[in-house]
Amino acid sequence: MKTYLPLFWATDLGIDYGAPTLYLHDLLPAVGQNTLAAFDWQAHLTPGETVQLIWCPPVSDLNGWSEQPSEIALSHLLRARVIRALPVAANAHGLLHGKYRYEFEVLACEALLPVLRALPPAPDAWHLSWDEVRVCGRAEVAGLIYLTASAPYETFMEMLLEQDGEQLTGLFSLHMNPGSSTCDLGRKRLVGDELRAIRHALDIARPLKDTQAAYIAEGPAPE
Repeated sequence: MKTYLPLFWATDLGIDYGAPTLYLHDLLPAVGQNTLAAFDWQAHLTPGETVQLIWCPPVSDLNGWSEQPSEIALSHLLRARVIRALPVAANAHGLLHGKYRYEFEVLACEALLPVLRALPPAPDAWHLSWDEVRVCGRAEVAGLIYLTASAPYETFMEMLLEQDGEQLTGLFSLHMNPGSSTCDLGRKRLVGDELRAIRHALDIARPLKDTQAAYIAEGPAPE
């Protein structure tokens, strides 16, 4: 089952996003209901197909985990069935031609990090291309390492890693450039050139911190 990280999720949920506190229960797409998410031209989703989608809270949904690393711990993995595609001409996010919204039926919703920690070993889960990294950032989130980097040709990469002494194990890998986007889950023990490349990126990475104060409360809003 393929995994996707949408450009952004629907915000027309009747929620006041300017409120000082938002409630995770109200933000999350509900199982059994339909929701919308936007993608660029690289995503080719087929009605009836079942996919995995990464849902992020509002700040990281709009700006990325690198702007609000703590929201990785609040992100979720959805299993969803594609209903239909809806072209996007223009919207409040400034996205124009070439972007699409898809409607999904939400089949399941789980917190992302427990899913990643429970993954079985998968030595060939994905391949890293971190040899020419330029600007790197890192943060510690719920016992995992979040690592991000840019590379030549407008390439952007992210990883979530477990560390046990000198050993690093990748759990999540995102690789994006103007021509492609891949998002992979899998417990891969890093060795050889891949391990050396990630250690180098960690060594040169700047610390990442939340750019906004905490604003999400877990659970539903009080009555």
